[in-house]
Amino acid sequence: MEVPLTEFTAIDLERELYAYGLNKEGTKQERYERLFTARHKLNYPHLRPRRPAISKFGARVQLDDFAEIRVYRQAECDILASKLKWRIEQVRRTEDNESLEYFHPELLERIDRRKTYMINMEEFVVRKNPYVHKIFTIFVSRTTGEDLTLLYARSMVQLATMEEVDSDSVDLSLVSNDKKKGEEVKRKVPEKAIISPQNIAKALGYILRELKKKTITNYVGVVCDYTRMHMKVVTELIESNGLQMPPLVDDIRDLQRALRNMFAPTSVRIASLLITELYTEATYNEQMSTICNKNTTKDKTAVAPLDEFIVRLSNILRDMWKHEEHEKKSISLVCLNNKMVKIYGRHVSRELPPITYEDCAAGAGLLQLMVFDALWCITPELEPEEIYANPTVSSHAS
Repeated sequence: MEVPLTEFTAIDLERELYAYGLNKEGTKQERYERLFTARHKLNYPHLRPRRPAISKFGARVQLDDFAEIRVYRQAECDILASKLKWRIEQVRRTEDNESLEYFHPELLERIDRRKTYMINMEEFVVRKNPYVHKIFTIFVSRTTGEDLTLLYARSMVQLATMEEVDSDSVDLSLVSNDKKKGEEVKRKVPEKAIISPQNIAKALGYILRELKKKTITNYVGVVCDYTRMHMKVVTELIESNGLQMPPLVDDIRDLQRALRNMFAPTSVRIASLLITELYTEATYNEQMSTICNKNTTKDKTAVAPLDEFIVRLSNILRDMWKHEEHEKKSISLVCLNNKMVKIYGRHVSRELPPITYEDCAAGAGLLQLMVFDALWCITPELEPEEIYANPTVSSHAS
């Protein structure tokens, strides 16, 4: 089903007008009318041939809805199709049969066993009105911040209530740069994650079972928003199933935001020092103690998160020194964060075209992410999955 223009956000309008090569200035009504006219003129088949749609388990996404794809030449579409094909193959129904999920377990063992890696976990806000759409994602990356790759994803949707739309306790700064009468508008969505601790534990359980089965120890930590993701409950669920949770650590930006909300600027600075310090195996405990002794914050509620942060960093450091890459070397944890994940999420929120609530609930939101991820990684260079899927290419490569 096509979303009426009246439900387009300012970002939707800007993206669509850009794709049509039209002026993005003017009032909202003027931009609506400009886009409506362009759609009416250019959507005839003899003027602009439609790209094929993708579908799975009844969910369907029209590629032409993506502004970037709309201006692709056929050669670029062929590259995209190759990258999109294997991603769609990894989409499956969730165990509870409520939605779709993406999981690519082969990625976990595609590593250098001498080096260390981390698991990055985040939930993106895609849309706030007329419904709330979020995507829960798990990535893998190097502890140096390189090679960020999508490992797991699940799209979630719920109807927005008036309380959620109007509440001051929620933030949508990631997805909105809407302006109203020249002023920056701060939009709102629920603070709490839509995904439940049970479903987070289930997703992490898939990953941890793969790591246990293949005896992979290179993933030294999970970076996430510990409080918002209810990781204490998630850890209990994981351990009750006989699995061991890797060390958990807050993303530094999430931790500093929480400390700023506690009006503890000194603690914010201490958190930065802990991350940027260059640690040695013989003295890391003393180094952390020296940094923390500079904290003049008297509020115990602002000190406790830092104490937990130090314990988690210590566990990760010890695991990193067990691997050849870091053996007898100093370590900086400055890249142990979700910075690149959050950048990816901002682009997701800007680039995914609007779809109806019914289509999103059926799984189209996840298929849209598959298209976006293929666009994010688009390059003439073949991905490993493309090589393995094509025996002819594989034989030439070897």
